[in-house]
Amino acid sequence: MDRTVTGFRTDGDDGWVAILDCHHGRHVRHHPPWPEGPWAQTEEGRQSMLGTVVDCPKCERIEMPDGLVHDRTTAEWNEDTLPRAVRRDHKVAGGVWGQARVIEGSIRFGFADGLGGEISGDGVLETGDKQPIPPNRPHHLEVIGPVRVVVDFFVMTS
Repeated sequence: MDRTVTGFRTDGDDGWVAILDCHHGRHVRHHPPWPEGPWAQTEEGRQSMLGTVVDCPKCERIEMPDGLVHDRTTAEWNEDTLPRAVRRDHKVAGGVWGQARVIEGSIRFGFADGLGGEISGDGVLETGDKQPIPPNRPHHLEVIGPVRVVVDFFVMTS
């Protein structure tokens, strides 16, 4: 999944890690056998790469980044009160991770981009299930029976 480089940090072993807009890190090594990235060794080189789009395998695997903190939770919705906007394709804001959480019953969750990542093959979430939602990834919820569901939102503190 494409993400934008927003900064850099070191990994503790003098290796550089690109910080992505999804809050994941991506190593940018310059030593074989890793892809060539000699630009990572200078401040000027790193600055030149800000805004570059790179692939984020962790987003493709729907892995929530470490260090996120709970920011807020939607109202509790049921099969009658689930907003129309949530039933259509929509996105969680950039830099924010969502997590659909089924309190009781079941819904169908689907990513609209066809890349997969739903916790079950048919997208059905049942009581106790949680589905992470990466930033800026189109998705929707579909009512398939009685349900109580909320969406939790997580942000990075620093």
